[in-house]
Amino acid sequence: MTRVRVSKPPVRFPSMADSDVQVALVTVDDTVLEQLVEAAITDASADEVTPPLTAGPAWTPTRIAWLRDFHRDRRTGLDGPARETTWAIILDQRVVGSVRLQRTEWPALLETGVWLTRGTRGRGVGRAAMAAALREAAALGSTAVRAETTASNAGALTVLERLGFDLTPVDHGRGVHALLVFKTQL
Repeated sequence: MTRVRVSKPPVRFPSMADSDVQVALVTVDDTVLEQLVEAAITDASADEVTPPLTAGPAWTPTRIAWLRDFHRDRRTGLDGPARETTWAIILDQRVVGSVRLQRTEWPALLETGVWLTRGTRGRGVGRAAMAAALREAAALGSTAVRAETTASNAGALTVLERLGFDLTPVDHGRGVHALLVFKTQL
């Protein structure tokens, strides 16, 4: 299990000192991947973690295979073929979700996404994990990060808003586009 080294960027994001929640982002090797899959299938809906590959929110062999392949294919990082990297979120020495960064059509803009197990939601874990991902994005030279979610995802909207993202309704109010442009400290 390799911990992510996050250098101090010239921007201010909530730190672990801003929260009682202590999370770590770790690379998704084979051991962590199995823990991630177990966390997903036991404490998250498949629709919260994977695209709608099969009917209904249940975990199927197809969805489990997709989840494994998704994380394996991203081990090469932002400069690899998928142009994306993922980390497992660790809380109290347990895998409780995943966060990602992906290159976009604009070199200085990255996209992020996160999912958490149901048992960890509402406790500041998402905010702490997203703040860590934002610090990583800034350390990589990104000047902005975007995210997409649904208008009904109150937890994600709260996290994005508290981290300073500008939220814009899209898709006739069903979706939300979130954008955070990093401001340097003077």
